[in-house]
This record gives sequence, C-alpha cells and structure tokens, in this order.
Amino acid sequence: MIGIGVDIGGTFVKLYVMNENGEIIRKEKVETNYENGAEAFLQQIAGFINQIKAEFSDHKVAVGVGAPGDVDNQNGVLRYNPNLKFKDVDDWPLADILEKMTGIRPHVANDATMAAWGVYESTLNRQANNVLVITLGTGVGGGLIINKELYQGSNGTAGEVGHTKIASTKTGPQCGCGARGCLEAFVGTIGIRRRVMEGVLEHPQSILAQMVAKEKNFKIELVSRAADRGCPLALKIWEDTGFFLGIGISNICLVLDVDTVVLTGGVSGAAKYFLPATENVLHHQQIQTPFKKLKLMVSQDPNIGGVGAAMYAIHQELKK
Repeated sequence: MIGIGVDIGGTFVKLYVMNENGEIIRKEKVETNYENGAEAFLQQIAGFINQIKAEFSDHKVAVGVGAPGDVDNQNGVLRYNPNLKFKDVDDWPLADILEKMTGIRPHVANDATMAAWGVYESTLNRQANNVLVITLGTGVGGGLIINKELYQGSNGTAGEVGHTKIASTKTGPQCGCGARGCLEAFVGTIGIRRRVMEGVLEHPQSILAQMVAKEKNFKIELVSRAADRGCPLALKIWEDTGFFLGIGISNICLVLDVDTVVLTGGVSGAAKYFLPATENVLHHQQIQTPFKKLKLMVSQDPNIGGVGAAMYAIHQELKK
C-alpha cells in the first residue's frame, strides 16, 4: 500500500509519498496558492494525488490530510481556520471535494493530530502506549495517542493543549484565540515575543535588547542566540517558558496519565534552555505517580506532519 500525506499550512503545503514500511518515496513542498481560490488550490493537491495513483497503479493508495484549525475528523470538514486566507471556507468539506477529484476518500484531521501520529510512528516506532505530543510554534497544538490509537475525541478537537488555561481568564495575557490565560499565550512564539519586549524595556542594556534593536523582524532564534552568549535576560525568558510549559504538561498528565510526552515544532529547538525548568516543575508535583516513569522527549523531524498523515492513512486502511 502507498500512503500520500498532505500537510496543509498557511504558507506551504508539504506532500509525502510513503510505503507501509515508513519509507519516504517522494516529497514535495509547494506554496499555498491563494490567487485562484480554494477550489483551484485543492485541484492542485488532487493533481498530485492522481499523478501518484497513476504511477503506482498496481498498489492501493491511501490519502491522509492534516489541516490547520478546527477539523471534523468524522466527516472530513475543516470547520474553521484563521490561517488559511481563502474566502468562504468555513465548514469546508475537504474530504468530499478531494474524493470527487481523485476517487479516494481521504482521512482528514487537525495537522497537530497528524503530527502526533507521525511522532508515534517515526520517532517512537510505536514503542509507547499513551503519548502526548505538543507542537510548539506560533501556536501551540497537540495530539494524543491513547492505548496505541490516535485519540481525537467526540468532536475531533482532542489535543488542544495550547488553549488550556494556566492563568486568570480575566487578567492573563490574551491568546490569539481571543481568550486570556491560555498556555499558548505563554509558550507560543507570540507569547514569548511579548515577554521579550517587556524584558527589553526593563533591561535596555542587555545583549538581547541590543540584538532586538538591530533586527527589523523579531525571530525566536534571537532569544537562543542571546542565551548562547550568556545573556541573563534571554536565559530567564527561556527558564520562564519552561516553567509555564511544565504547568501545562503536568495538568494534562494528571488527567490522562500518559507515559510519554514529545515536544516538536520550532520553539522546541531551544529545549536545552527551557527543558530543565519544565522537568523541575514535573519533579515537584505533589502527586508524583504520573511523573515517576514519564519520558519527556524532543523531536526535531521537519517531516513529521506529512509523515504522520501518510502513515495514518495507511494504518486506517489496513484496519478495514
């Protein structure tokens, strides 16, 4: 069987072709083209799928799609997404449209959920039972593997760890979702940037402040570069990030008692700076049973979303 993974992003779409052994046969990266509208965008994806179908005509082909936003995984509908700039795509029936264009009914889920399956397949080789995967980027997403199966909940929204609350919903910092106190508002890149700018105002002579002043556009790597040079402000920002992340992880672990937590996404590249603070929070939980054997890992695999979508599609088809 051949699996095609489609990882839809606001800027790029990553396309993967894989076999049952988890080997990447082909991968492509194309810009998310908004010029000709939503249908033409999906036609482009369908063209790739049809090309692979023709090339591997002697194989069954399965398709998985990871889409950003609120996804109805049962019906393959993208209910809402603020990052795709197409007009009138709320309640966008991705599965129905792609099935009409290709003859294959795709398995559609949230992109972080597909990334979680990619971590389970590729990073962990299925050697765990209950897994929490947290994607740390502009937003903070997540996915869950429960009893070796992808868990998506009653409505397909399971794993939205970024919007769990770790501060006051009245006075906490505002998240991109509009609420206050979300974990994402502390450990996503936008939340980290806010704390950087606050710190720069308080410590204008710091190495980080000088670096920020020289850059036209803020990038999260600045904080790591300043930390590399021993900047106390940068080190404190990463320490605080780890602390807040630890609170978020501990809350999930106390509820679900997972055996493995895997961090992925751009912010996880700074794990050497923030992970000690995260581990310290977990170590000092009053109820220690869920944390004694917990494995906390980092995955830097840039292919994880597309790999997860392709391998999940194969997994689902083989179960039929």
